[in-house]
Amino acid sequence: MQAQSLVQDAPLAGAPTTDGFLKLIGVTKRYGSAINAVTDVNLDLPRGKLLGLLGPSGCGKTTTLRMIAGLLPITDGQIIVDGEDISHKPPHRRDFGLVFQNYALFPHLTVAENVAFGLDMRSVPKAEARRRVAEALELVHLPGYGDRKPRNMSGGQQQRVALARALVIQPRILLLDEPLSNLDAKLRDDMRYEIREIQQRLGITTVFVTHDQVEALTMCDVVGVMQQGRLAQIGTPEDIYERPASLFVADFVGRTNRLDCEVLDDRHVRMGDAVYSCAPTKAAPGPAQAAIRPHRISLTPRRDRALISYATNSVAGIVTRVTYVGDIVQYDVDIGGLTLKVEAPTHGEGQRIAIGQQLLCEWSPANMIVFGR
Repeated sequence: MQAQSLVQDAPLAGAPTTDGFLKLIGVTKRYGSAINAVTDVNLDLPRGKLLGLLGPSGCGKTTTLRMIAGLLPITDGQIIVDGEDISHKPPHRRDFGLVFQNYALFPHLTVAENVAFGLDMRSVPKAEARRRVAEALELVHLPGYGDRKPRNMSGGQQQRVALARALVIQPRILLLDEPLSNLDAKLRDDMRYEIREIQQRLGITTVFVTHDQVEALTMCDVVGVMQQGRLAQIGTPEDIYERPASLFVADFVGRTNRLDCEVLDDRHVRMGDAVYSCAPTKAAPGPAQAAIRPHRISLTPRRDRALISYATNSVAGIVTRVTYVGDIVQYDVDIGGLTLKVEAPTHGEGQRIAIGQQLLCEWSPANMIVFGR
């Protein structure tokens, strides 16, 4: 009987998920007696979802991925897949597909031979291997490329070959270690959507490591932001962006203004001589910092305070810098010794705000999130 296809063998993207297909329980990686690269990471990823591990260099995201893959032994904790403890299983017995940052293709092998490598290691019959290799290359939009050598291919094509090689073995979990970082901006955008489309089509549980917030927000069902070896926050892209759990998360995921303030109560802060309304905060009264996204601030002509809704915060300022970025214009506005960064979409008729112009900066209290020191 003919073997099933890659898509047929995988769970359907729209099928019901089972919570906890991939679980990390207190996973820790320690070097020596005192240096923790990763500390007490806990997560619970449903079947068929894509998790993005996001953070700056050295935060522990790649170390976490390598522990899941079995390439690094864990020091403490457990890694559970579909109810099975795989914490100490060797990599070749975990049945995972892995795409490296540098693709790790064999230069002396053809594309087809590279893709078939994992099947050869599993002693898959030649006829079935050829069929699965052809299907995998079709899946990544490289039909007919089997006889080429990797050195004769572009970076994007090599990345697709590496993805085909990881998928052809029909892995339980797909692991991607910054696979787009070596591509130019336009190709990175294209591959972002291709990888997501393939992941959803196959319904394969995936862990994706990136330092790029756009990749994490646009590709992933769940985002885990890592800071100094710990999970600073885990949630949906909207949760991470709109409801950051800390000033670090607010600052790393997206652009934000960080402003020193004093908490007066759970809905009001003082900056300078003025009092502003803020989103409900649990920060204790006293010194704190507020975060406001630049694109959530509006620039309007200066006018009498009586004409402004008291449900809106406002402060007068002078534009000190204008930066045209293409889709947006960035403004630096001096608000009495502090610089407020503001972003506005561009318009075809050109920009009407100039350096030296006096304006009001206005924002909703809901867009002013306050964190205790």
